[in-house]
Amino acid sequence: MITTTQPSRMTLLRMAAPASSFAGTGVLLRLALRRDRVRIPGWALFSALLTMTVAQSWDRLYPTAAQRLGLAQSLGADPTLSAILGPLFDPLSTGGLTAWRSSAGMLLTLGLVASFLVVRHSRADEVEGRGDLVLGGPVGHAAPLAAALLSAAVLLGLFAVATATLLATLGTGVLGSVAFAFTQAFAALVFAAVAGVTAQMARTSRGANGLAGLVVGAAFLITASGNGQDGGSPLQWLTPFGWAQQTRAYADERWWLLGLSLVVAVGIALVALHIAARRDVGDGLIAQRTGRRAAASWITGPMALAWRIDRTSLVVWAIAFAVLGAVEGSMLNTSADLVAKNRGLADVILKLAGGTTNLDDAFLVTMTGLFALVASGFGISTVLRLRSEEEDGRAELLLSGARSRASWLMGHGGVALVGSTILLAVGGLSLGAVLGAPNGDLLGQAWRALLATLIAAPAVWLVVAVPLALIGVLPRWAAVVAWVALVWCVLAGYFGAILGLPDWLTQTSPFGHVPLWPAVPMRWTPMLLLTATVVALLAVAVTGLRRRDLPR
Repeated sequence: MITTTQPSRMTLLRMAAPASSFAGTGVLLRLALRRDRVRIPGWALFSALLTMTVAQSWDRLYPTAAQRLGLAQSLGADPTLSAILGPLFDPLSTGGLTAWRSSAGMLLTLGLVASFLVVRHSRADEVEGRGDLVLGGPVGHAAPLAAALLSAAVLLGLFAVATATLLATLGTGVLGSVAFAFTQAFAALVFAAVAGVTAQMARTSRGANGLAGLVVGAAFLITASGNGQDGGSPLQWLTPFGWAQQTRAYADERWWLLGLSLVVAVGIALVALHIAARRDVGDGLIAQRTGRRAAASWITGPMALAWRIDRTSLVVWAIAFAVLGAVEGSMLNTSADLVAKNRGLADVILKLAGGTTNLDDAFLVTMTGLFALVASGFGISTVLRLRSEEEDGRAELLLSGARSRASWLMGHGGVALVGSTILLAVGGLSLGAVLGAPNGDLLGQAWRALLATLIAAPAVWLVVAVPLALIGVLPRWAAVVAWVALVWCVLAGYFGAILGLPDWLTQTSPFGHVPLWPAVPMRWTPMLLLTATVVALLAVAVTGLRRRDLPR
């Protein structure tokens, strides 16, 4: 009898790589760029335009040197802002203010986008079975990951070129613009390389994304902890967030930190490629947990199955909302005092809140509005899982039993609608609790912030219901329309006043109809109309799915 022994994981890592491990990388890169021909340039240009918008706002909000010096002094007295946004090296230049304001948030966004892109074109393809088909041809085992990493590099390169060009055209300075844009791109490339490693560790794309996101979040918190200490801390130099901030764009740039990010990114990528060239397709460095012999009794239908599939994602999002709420609550008092000293900025905040004269209420409305936009992102991503299940054939298998199409649709749809509402509640409670704790009014402020946040729930439901309806009628357009709609809601509904958009244009966003309580008196009619529209879209979704062929 012939027996075979499976080599240990450490033995696999020490094995010599197969010949031509990178064969076919160019073909796979072209395929990845074609698959994401809208997503890659879309994310790059959107991020660049958002940075340009921040740069344009400084000359309008802080036009004089005295105002900018006052801003710097106020920031120095606020440890929370210093921890989150990092040190402000040049408060007098528009470029210096833009680099300070945008660095942490933009790197957080780019790091996550690049990480998810790498997982999408590596581990996700293996999970869906496409990896086996690709490797069945003249393709090396490391080629898919190499192509995924290169596609992330293309995205970040487009962002760097577009951002540097736009900032330079605003007159912020060519060298500073190049330093800021490429620092962000190279630092995000480190997280893309980390995602290449997590794609080798986890056996599922969700697990790989979770590990990569955990690394990005941990790096941000480590740098924030270092920034929050008086006189700085060595923690500022441990992560790409610190390297990006310490590059000091527009303020005597430290160019060698760009090289540090690039060297670290290449080193981590080589480790990931080393593992990819040696491990079995579908396997991971983290051993898979043995499942139960029989499913739990409560998993009896599509809704319960959807909750089980999406529960980890919901918990992670809830933790993020709790942290975001706590940060916003701690910033609320100091930020209100800071803005009150700047009449121009105060007018913008008051206009965002419906023209109220109470700056505290205006700030509460502005901050809770951010929760609604982020919760919409969770809802959209959850709904689009329906489309991926249909494209991968799992929907046909599930619906071949005694399950209706409506119950399958409302499984993930219900998780998206209820889950986004839970996130709003978590964010509102966290914000209110942190805001009211120093004044001994924890319960009162928590209840007030909770209500202010939940008022936006019908608008969030409407944004989530749009891709649901499209999955029922025009499934191929669901993802594109959903994300474009969310981007428009951000630009028109949240930044409309800052961008100077006319009122009729901001009203095209569902969030333009949300009552701005407590800044202005409560109005129930818009909420009822938004809810009625959601019900109509759900009816379209169910009716359309019952009538069309699966898959399509």
